[in-house]
Amino acid sequence: MEFYMKRLLIFFILLSIFNFSYASSVKLNHSYLNSSLSYEDRVIDLMNRMTLEEKVAQMCQYVGLNYLAETSKNMTSEDILNSDSKAMYPGFLTKDIADMVVRGEIGSFLHVLIPEHANQLQRLAAKSRLKIPLLIGIDAIHGNGMVRGTTIYPSPITLACSFNNEFAYKVGRETALEMRATGSHWAFTPNVDVLRDPRWGRSGETFGEDPLLVGNLGVSTIKGLQQEDYIGNEKVLACAKHFIAGSDPRNGLNFCPMDVSDRTLREIYLKPYKMAVDAGVYTIMAAHNEVNGIPSHMHKELLTGIVRDEY
Repeated sequence: MEFYMKRLLIFFILLSIFNFSYASSVKLNHSYLNSSLSYEDRVIDLMNRMTLEEKVAQMCQYVGLNYLAETSKNMTSEDILNSDSKAMYPGFLTKDIADMVVRGEIGSFLHVLIPEHANQLQRLAAKSRLKIPLLIGIDAIHGNGMVRGTTIYPSPITLACSFNNEFAYKVGRETALEMRATGSHWAFTPNVDVLRDPRWGRSGETFGEDPLLVGNLGVSTIKGLQQEDYIGNEKVLACAKHFIAGSDPRNGLNFCPMDVSDRTLREIYLKPYKMAVDAGVYTIMAAHNEVNGIPSHMHKELLTGIVRDEY
């Protein structure tokens, strides 16, 4: 319940930012649409109106329509696997995804690369029964570089060579402005993995091998993106990733299962995440790998015991 309320609180603030006009289609006696009430009151009212299916839908994220449009029926399985950030939903056309938004069956989109598509998707969400705005996220790792015309900054490993926290803050600040201008609200950055094997293919995404340096630059990036809170149309949610320990894979292979001692977790990998939480990061992304035999996404000791309870 608490998890859903926190997520919906973000949606309500986004709803205020988008400045949609709902009064023409829904009576304001629906408290959750009444902007004069507190966010907490509106969340409670909406939660009471939501079906279980609608709550589950808010946890579902799809790729942008631009990727669906580019997915050809003639692509082989190998083509799909080797394509960059593409996705395919067998049996679904772009229209089917749009209809799901109208039915309130999708809560978030990933990598919407065209501002017009972001606006189109939000208009579709405004037609849904509960009219919850979509949360749009993107991998803006060194600038909002997936979107044409935006600014590209040095990669994190290069930025780390400066040992300059102010530089990291400025990159985060400018990235947030360009993200909001193109319709995104959620940056899947900073990567606060502590690099332990330079053969790892995602080494350039990190700030290097020193937990203190990684933590400091991660905190500066978070503050640049979020500006202490997410209220307003010039800020985005930051995301500390990938929780945890995937940056020391066997032979440098991504997604490798990890065997890590508690001491190594505490002294190396967890320190930047603790700093990120203390800095107010709003989201954390679980890693793709297993940690000591348990997939990161279902690791109760790490996600609940440490992140939610301890931190």
